[in-house]
Amino acid sequence: MIDEVCRRILVQYEPRVSPLRVAPLENRGGFSGASIWRVVTEQGDFALRCWPGAGLSRSRILGLHRLLEDLGHTGLPFVAVPLTGRHGSTLIRDAGRDWQLEPWLPGTADFHDRPTRDRLRAAMVALGQWHLAAEVHRPEHDVAAWFGSQASAPSPAVAERLGVLDHANEARLRSIENSLSQANPSPIRDTAVRILSLFRRGQRQIHDQLLRVCETEVRLQPCLRDVWHDHLLFRQDELTGLIDPSACRRENVTSDLARLIGSLVGDNRSEWEFALNEYQKLRPLTIRELTLVDALNRSGVLLSGWTWLEWLYLDRRTFADQIAVQRRLNELQRRMEMLTD
Repeated sequence: MIDEVCRRILVQYEPRVSPLRVAPLENRGGFSGASIWRVVTEQGDFALRCWPGAGLSRSRILGLHRLLEDLGHTGLPFVAVPLTGRHGSTLIRDAGRDWQLEPWLPGTADFHDRPTRDRLRAAMVALGQWHLAAEVHRPEHDVAAWFGSQASAPSPAVAERLGVLDHANEARLRSIENSLSQANPSPIRDTAVRILSLFRRGQRQIHDQLLRVCETEVRLQPCLRDVWHDHLLFRQDELTGLIDPSACRRENVTSDLARLIGSLVGDNRSEWEFALNEYQKLRPLTIRELTLVDALNRSGVLLSGWTWLEWLYLDRRTFADQIAVQRRLNELQRRMEMLTD
């Protein structure tokens, strides 16, 4: 049975897409709030994506689609390029939401189940290829601030993270403490209590480290910004997909390196060194970038913990997959403990 809204969207892609079956996926959209359906056809499988109602502007999404199209033209097999509908757009508006259809990328996000160096190398090679292809992308003027490159400028992520740390003031910390004290006992609550304590312990140290690099100028270009374990699909040792580029925008490549390597190997220094060496075979890093990657890695861990505290105990967000939430919080707690030792 195909939902009526999905049916109306898929009609826009006929005759290329003639669905045999459409199945909603509970967690393929991760924690972004997007809804995903797998569309099975005789021509192959596709992913139908519904963007969150309060998500990105249409112009930014379309700018991202043009970037992905350029990447697809370079022959990167792990990039899903949105299809153009019968009215000439890759973005369909229906039921007050924006929709897109793209090829379904095969594979499973199971690096942690088989954390081999061949797989780690494949991840670094794919990220390097993505960056090299994205660096030469020439966006339309209206989205150049999001997807254009810049020869030398401070990393936007550093300034943003300093702002988040400043916003995480004592009043907000106490508000979260109060919410935690009133929450029903649960493993998630217990982990959140520990994360709050670790955040307090590491906040000043990370703030000072970011201050030291806030004026460091590096090359900016389109980056994924949220590339992590669950966004990498593998089939055996082959990387078959880099999925969910919705956070993509102009940044330094070290933001992707910090996010991805940390999510794959945690704080294992020898694996970090291996991963960075493999990446630099394609795209060497400057001394400034090597300094920046450490600051972005450490601040990313701390602020991921803070983000989850805000989501759960200030914004009161709910997530269907509580097991995935608990797993994510457990990993953050472990990494925050390493960070603040």
